[in-house]
Amino acid sequence: MTTNHFIPHPLLSNAHAQTIFAALVSPLVRLKQTQRLWVPLADGDALLLNVESPAVDDAEKPLVLLMHGLGGSGDGSLIVRQSAKLNRLGYTALRFHHRGCGPGSQARARGLYHSGRTDDIAATLSFIAKTWPGRKCVAIGYSLSGNMLLRLLGQQPRANHAHLQKALAVCPPIDLEACSLALSNRHNKAIDQFFSLMLTRQARARELQRPSGDRRNLEFGLSLRQFDEVYTAPVAGFVSRDDYYTQCSSQSVISSITVPTDILVAADDPIIPVDIFRSKSSSSVLVRIETYGGHMGFYSRDHTSYGDRRWLDAFVLDWILKS
Repeated sequence: MTTNHFIPHPLLSNAHAQTIFAALVSPLVRLKQTQRLWVPLADGDALLLNVESPAVDDAEKPLVLLMHGLGGSGDGSLIVRQSAKLNRLGYTALRFHHRGCGPGSQARARGLYHSGRTDDIAATLSFIAKTWPGRKCVAIGYSLSGNMLLRLLGQQPRANHAHLQKALAVCPPIDLEACSLALSNRHNKAIDQFFSLMLTRQARARELQRPSGDRRNLEFGLSLRQFDEVYTAPVAGFVSRDDYYTQCSSQSVISSITVPTDILVAADDPIIPVDIFRSKSSSSVLVRIETYGGHMGFYSRDHTSYGDRRWLDAFVLDWILKS
């Protein structure tokens, strides 16, 4: 990982400021050549994959799969912004939407996406291999998708995804219980409410697709822990929230990963305790811990070589360019 260490913008030295600023403030970016593909899933559902191709597609460069975090979609500002930057460098970006996320996806998703849906990522990687035969691919998972990507790579042999050159997990909650408890801290109330609001909106929209007599009455205002207890766990088929967190955390399988994998985290991340990473590695996994950055923040003091202060984008682009 060759990118210089992160130095926060002086007006955003606080981890919460980094986290909230990055989530809410981003320039408007328009993508020029979007193609919509649907990835079929084993249970009959399908998820959306947006293909963003550069003016000239270089088949020698790997495809870049970008997977969004909890409550978002592949239309999120970070994913769109990075796709545009990748296009300018001649890379094809694949904007992944978890099932039920993204325009038109609700009608194609009876099942609920959650941190245990690693088969959805596996299906997408297989779809990529069939759609672009012989083409290499790299995968980047942000936040919840990072945990899912790590769990998939720790559970399945590398031969299952031979076209996957390497993987990157950014701020992944590899211990869902520890991260959920951190999120429930009173200092993180605004972040907790932000996640809960987005998830509740998605869940209520999903419930409208069900027969009226089978709909769950889900109210706004729950914490994320409450949401996972009353909705995620039972709808996804887990015994309880604790069962969901235990089964779907990646920390227990990271040592089994054989695909070259990098993990990027910030020591001051308010909702991902950095200690959970200190002993979780394998010969194929490299963990980089930055002192600052918040959760998915990394808005820099200085401009990067790519023309703005988005250090996280620079880190990702540098990482891809090494492929």
